[in-house]
Amino acid sequence: VCMLCRRAEADPELCGDLQEQKGLCVHVFCLFFANGLFRQPRRQGGLVGFLPEDVRETIWKAAQKDCFVCGKSGAAITCWQTGCDRSFHLPCAAKGRCVTQYISPYRSFCCEHCPEQAVD
Repeated sequence: VCMLCRRAEADPELCGDLQEQKGLCVHVFCLFFANGLFRQPRRQGGLVGFLPEDVRETIWKAAQKDCFVCGKSGAAITCWQTGCDRSFHLPCAAKGRCVTQYISPYRSFCCEHCPEQAVD
């Protein structure tokens, strides 16, 4: 079970592969989108570049937040929009009409603040 999204079964296209190390089990993309986690680009080891102690702290902080989509605790992702406090689990993003940008800097937006693309 991913300790960030709390899902045993999740679409690997959406959440990435499960990584296990030092008592932690998390999806790769759950790490990339989680609040306050910063990848160490030159660091070998850790969980795909994330320090285990930082991941543990993020898991603890996420446990204090409820997902605005499913209502369960452990929401590790908060809308990128300044002032918005909507939090959610990565697997809940699509159901909640959130937008997740799978390119650096890996930002997520709730349905109210999602960016729109201009159409000509």
